[in-house]
Amino acid sequence: MIFIDGSNLYHVLLRNCGRSDLMFSSFGEKLTGRKRSLIKIFYYNVRQELQGKIKIPEEQQKFLSSLHKIKKLEVKLGIWKEQNGSIVEKGVDVLLATDLVLNAVKNNYDHAIIVSGDGDFFPAIEAVKKEGKRVEVAAFESNISKEASDSADKVLKLKKSFFNNLWMPKRTSKKYSDKKKFNSSKKSTKNRDSNKRRKLLV
Repeated sequence: MIFIDGSNLYHVLLRNCGRSDLMFSSFGEKLTGRKRSLIKIFYYNVRQELQGKIKIPEEQQKFLSSLHKIKKLEVKLGIWKEQNGSIVEKGVDVLLATDLVLNAVKNNYDHAIIVSGDGDFFPAIEAVKKEGKRVEVAAFESNISKEASDSADKVLKLKKSFFNNLWMPKRTSKKYSDKKKFNSSKKSTKNRDSNKRRKLLV
């Protein structure tokens, strides 16, 4: 299973790549690799609204709606709260850590991939490892905390080149799109038939 800190990823992508229009399904498949089977992607963020003061922007609403259409991806939203005159995120880290541990206890995955270098996930990572699960952290080097690096079984240092071919296409003709889907379907069927060994669950 893949656990994505959406706000964190959005800002590091803008800072390192200059864009954030990621194809999350392709991103998940690349992180998983061919030798493992992707079970689910959890995407965490906050709904940018505050009752009576801030209404959710149309742009974010469209983005969230597009995520809901992606197979194997579940969106989980924290909230905004006003604190000392500022608007702050609440609940995102707790949601991610809870799902990480809960799904490990339920034996829903073999490997977990956390897309965030936040050190706040250190206790949850340690708890998951005690359940016999392997935990990987994927983040840009500038965004990986010592706690996350030390506690993870593996650290994938993301680079701009990792995201080649993972961005949303600006324009795709229907003919090309249909052909690509057909070829992808044939390849997928062939792979399923030839691979009878159990893949590790991510």
